[in-house]
Amino acid sequence: MISVLVSALLALTAADHHGHHGNHHQAEEQASSTVAADVRAADAENRTALVRHDALTELGMGAMMMRFSVAEDVDFDLFQPDAALIITVISGENGFEIIAAEARSE
Repeated sequence: MISVLVSALLALTAADHHGHHGNHHQAEEQASSTVAADVRAADAENRTALVRHDALTELGMGAMMMRFSVAEDVDFDLFQPDAALIITVISGENGFEIIAAEARSE
């Protein structure tokens, strides 16, 4: 009985340590790209924006126009049609997401 309890506790401890380490490791190594982009359209209700962007080299994507989700902590007011921005993009669980944005001086 005691050996079963010890085995269970060791398994839980190993799983907790592995899960914590894995999440910390993933956050440190999450690939991102910061590039120039121009807003073509924005959907505030769904927090998405159609943007033309330069190559996202670190994410293995060429320059193109595509729709991105915009993270909750990014000022969505920046995403007005024809706005020139600098955006930072990650490839997350739900696809490509803009995690930072600022106005670009021309």
